[in-house]
Amino acid sequence: MKKVSYLVLATLSVAAFFTGCKKEETNGGNTNSAWYEPENKQRSLMMDFTATWCTYCGAWGHPTFNAAETSLGDNAIAFSIQGGSSELAAIQYKQGNDTPFYALHLAELQTSLLNVSVSGYPTLCVNNKSGYGPNSNATMVNDANNFNNLGAVANINFGVTKNATGFNIKSTLKFFKVATGDYHVTFFITENKINHRQNVSGTYVSPYEHNNIVRAFPISNKKNANTLNSTFGDAVVTGDIAAGKFLNLEYNYTADTKTSMIPSGWNIFSWNQSNTSNLYLTGIVWKKDAATGKYIFVNATRKAL
Repeated sequence: MKKVSYLVLATLSVAAFFTGCKKEETNGGNTNSAWYEPENKQRSLMMDFTATWCTYCGAWGHPTFNAAETSLGDNAIAFSIQGGSSELAAIQYKQGNDTPFYALHLAELQTSLLNVSVSGYPTLCVNNKSGYGPNSNATMVNDANNFNNLGAVANINFGVTKNATGFNIKSTLKFFKVATGDYHVTFFITENKINHRQNVSGTYVSPYEHNNIVRAFPISNKKNANTLNSTFGDAVVTGDIAAGKFLNLEYNYTADTKTSMIPSGWNIFSWNQSNTSNLYLTGIVWKKDAATGKYIFVNATRKAL
């Protein structure tokens, strides 16, 4: 594995910033109905921490990850997290600032997930477990299936209304079992069928098809002090939670057309409501671990944009 070197600043680009979140408390004395009915199905989250310059990522990381994803099908959601200096890395501009920054999820997903350790690329993860090596796809599939067999505690469903400058998300979070703690919701844009070069065993291969690439930045209900979007946001529900409880949550994404300080050769995401055939939106439910302050994957739903 190649050691990760993280920069805060990046000479890159992006396509969006989050403008707000609205929450409606429901079935707790409120007669509002759910906007959407979440599926009572448990899925796993697979993550491939990778980069276009990473020789081992092309040699064994992608093949192992892709094989596990194919085996799991609709029972898992896959994310390719492109790391620092990757030509597919996700970035975000601060509000009123023409300097691009790496989107916060590049660092926060590496450091803030319980039991996940990312010391280099590739790092393959299933839910809250990392450390899978070459040809470990069968183990990844087994771990995902064991997790899924536990059944869903909660899940999210949503609808999207697109426009020329971005889109609106209306979502419903529902609990199927009694729960307790702090629960968070994040949405991520991913893109499939990106043809961009990849280092494979020391040689750049082009064209090379990349899938499940996390684009732009997390859509959550919180920004940090630098106006960059938080990966996990603030809790949307806390404390003791009854089975059957649901909450309606609304988010907005507004595209940013800034293109300053972009290195040549980088593959940059841009929003076009008329061409979203390879774009997907994933809603993820997280739980914050009270003892460590880190986050545990709960469930997720993905839909085509």
